[in-house]
Parts: sequence; structure tokens; C-alpha cells
Amino acid sequence: MPQIFNGIIPASPANFLFPGGLGKALVLSMDDGPVQDRRLVALLRCYGIRGTFHLNSGRLGQSDHVGPDEIGSLYAGHEISTHSVSHPYLDSLSRTEIAAEIGDDRAVLSWLSGQEVRGHAYPFGVRNATVIEVLKRLGTAYARTADQTQDFRLPTDPLVWDPSCHHSAAGELADAFFSQPDDTLALFFIYGHSWELDSGEPTNSWAYLEDLARRLGGRSDTWYATAIEVADYLHAIRNVRLTPAGNGLYNPSGIDLWLSAGPAGVRLPAGTRVAYPPVIT
Repeated sequence: MPQIFNGIIPASPANFLFPGGLGKALVLSMDDGPVQDRRLVALLRCYGIRGTFHLNSGRLGQSDHVGPDEIGSLYAGHEISTHSVSHPYLDSLSRTEIAAEIGDDRAVLSWLSGQEVRGHAYPFGVRNATVIEVLKRLGTAYARTADQTQDFRLPTDPLVWDPSCHHSAAGELADAFFSQPDDTLALFFIYGHSWELDSGEPTNSWAYLEDLARRLGGRSDTWYATAIEVADYLHAIRNVRLTPAGNGLYNPSGIDLWLSAGPAGVRLPAGTRVAYPPVIT
């Protein structure tokens, strides 16, 4: 029977911290690729926040959407993810049509951005078992819903990844996020659309979002990550193994991990073993 650490089998997020030994992570996930993304990206750059942008390749170049020729430069340093070619209700399509909407979107966005596009956001937040099955077959690493948890929990199924909240509600949750303990993982996953910010409403305006970015950005206790980075990190955690002798942990991934041990955590480098329980110096 495997040994346990802090009462939990090692390959559990409860035994780990985010990169650098941090307990908090922030992901901003924005849909559609409207022209307002240009203003949003500039604002995020000011506060050191990175975004995950889910784009519809079939709408690129329309008057109210960004153009295909600017994808690589505009979203540099951020993540590009699929959102389907034409933004349909995927649950109303055949398996072949679903695969085309997602697969063709990925191919175009990968070519335009130069990124390996591996994530997805469900148009309208809608999915069914067939959609999820197609995503698995396509090798999609994660898929974001629009079902809000109103908390900072980690996803149990990356293909049904519920965000914390819509950006209009993020201001109400910010203080609760800051108060999360530093020795456990807390993910503030915010989703929305930059075109909504033109409404000028109190919690859905550019002034509101800039104030929110000012509150959330630039903190030394927070990992400013993209959705794919968090998905890959959690996947790597769940693949950590005990050594045959049961006295060490092996990280087979290509990602450095951080164990929750001691005041600053213990690093578990990619492709290496560390003593188990970890030696705290």
C-alpha cells in the first residue's frame, strides 16, 4: 500500500503548490475575438495579467472582430484556444459537424498564431456527451463551461471546467480570493467577453475592469497563468508517482512541480525524484 503525505496519496493537488511555491493562480478566459480585445490586451499588459482567448476562426476579419493577420502579434504572450468556427450550439450538430467546427478552428488558429492550440471554450456554454467525446478524440486538453462555481476550486474533469465567475462578478470575489491560505491551491478563473465592457454598466465597463485588473494584478503571491498552463500543471501533478521503494516521489512530466511542504514549498523538478516525505531545509 502506498505511503501517504499529509494524509493524502501524493498525486493529489492537495499536496502541491503552483509554480514558485505559490498558493494562488489567476486565469482570465475571454471569448469570441471581438475588436475590443485590442483594448483589453493593452490593459492586461499594464497590470501583468495574461489571458486565454477563445476565438471563432470563421468570424475573424468581420467588422466587429479582430483580423486574421493580427492574431500572432495581438495575442503574443497569451493563449489562443478554440471556440468553434462559427459559434453554433454544438449539441445540435452531428458528430462529424462537431469535429469540423472544433478541428478546423484549431487548425486555422494554430497556423495564424504559431501556437499549439489545445484548449476549448463551449459556445454558449453548451455541451453534451457527444461533444465531450469528440473533444477527447481530438486530444483537447481542457474545455471551459459557463457554469459559475463562485469559488476557487480546481477542476475535477478538465473537459468540464467550470469557471469561478463572469468578469462582472469578479470584483465581489476578489477579497475572498486574497484571503485564501498560501499553503493550498486556489484558482480564480474568470471568464467573459471584452465586447460586454462597452455597455458602461457599473460592473461591466472599462473603468470597472481596469479597477479589477489593478486589484488583481502585480501580486507576488499569485501565478498569472493561462488555462492551458494550469491544465498541464494539474495533469503533471496527477501523474506524480512513488518510487518503487516508497521513499521518494518521481515527476515524469516536463514541468517543474512544487510540493506543499515547509514555508516556501519544495521543488520537484521535471523528470527527477525527490525524497519522500520531502526534506525541508
